[in-house]
Amino acid sequence: MILKRLRLYVEENHITNCYIIVDEETKETMVVDPGAEPDKISNMLDVLGVSIKYIVLTHCHADHTGGVTEIKKQYGR
Repeated sequence: MILKRLRLYVEENHITNCYIIVDEETKETMVVDPGAEPDKISNMLDVLGVSIKYIVLTHCHADHTGGVTEIKKQYGR
């Protein structure tokens, strides 16, 4: 298992965390709380060479959900 934590800037003084969890054998990936900076998330997914199987939201605040639409659009989930 590969676990990556990304610190994302929602606003100038507000940081949130996004986690990328990868099955090393299948390359299936779970993205947890893609709240901001979808390009930063996409770059990490491309570096890892993975495919998204799940997007998981821990709760519905904007700092946890803000990047979902763009990630879904880019990766078809």
